[in-house]
Amino acid sequence: MCSDPLSLSVPFLKISEKLSGNIATKSQKIKTYHQNEIDVFIKTDESFQKIFSCSNKLLEKSQFVVIKNIGFNQEKSIFEAFVKLFGVFYGAVEYTGIKVDWPYTACKYDAIELHNDDAIDLHNQPKNGFIQVLNEDPLKITKNGLVKIDDIIHYLETYDEELLFKLFNHNVPMLAYGINYDNANKDEILTQEPIFYKEHEENKVRFDLESIQFYYRKKKITQSIQERKMINDFLSVAKKFRVALYLEAGDILIHHNKRTLHDRTGCSLELNSDGSLNTRDIFVSFTREG
Repeated sequence: MCSDPLSLSVPFLKISEKLSGNIATKSQKIKTYHQNEIDVFIKTDESFQKIFSCSNKLLEKSQFVVIKNIGFNQEKSIFEAFVKLFGVFYGAVEYTGIKVDWPYTACKYDAIELHNDDAIDLHNQPKNGFIQVLNEDPLKITKNGLVKIDDIIHYLETYDEELLFKLFNHNVPMLAYGINYDNANKDEILTQEPIFYKEHEENKVRFDLESIQFYYRKKKITQSIQERKMINDFLSVAKKFRVALYLEAGDILIHHNKRTLHDRTGCSLELNSDGSLNTRDIFVSFTREG
């Protein structure tokens, strides 16, 4: 039975041992199928449909949900098929492990600032983001953080209407070469959009500090003090409402990518005698609206 997410500080959905066992048994049987066969199976399977229905209700009301004890882990094809239940599949399932020297932001061991993914994609920005933890942080110190945009806006309506007006009206530049790191098309993408906007009567956000800073570095332009202050004030308020989550192996975090910001604290590394590293590993994927 789904609890009312509005009564929860964090909407967790724990799958019962019986249902999880059913999922585990089915996952072992279908993992050798072709992807399209797995997609069809999961789309029509009663056990997966129960999990989808409940988690999607929580997601739509609370903008994020954590599913625990789902019954599969380390199965990329099954994770992909599960993600596809929530919308149009966007891109691919990314395997992300922490690296010592790596240009891709998500693989860095230090903290990642609040952002929403692919904020520069004005036409097909993903609606929902999905993370499944494959291996936990060696010291179990890494936490994912989420902030609901409505919480920020409600606060600013009372305490700082001037900042709220700027966030809805000041165009902020963001620059990238290609939508995401492994995208084949590396054409320059430059956007000039406000951080907050409304769509279908919902408050939404478009923010990636790294892309903003990259714009000013690449173009050799000095960012105005006013804009820098606006962004700093925005992040200061956002962090008042940040919910921190420790995700265990197998946990799936789903978040509304246009109505929340998310971040991640730093990660630890365990060095083995052969020189290899044990790190936090995750699957990441997205869906967009059709």
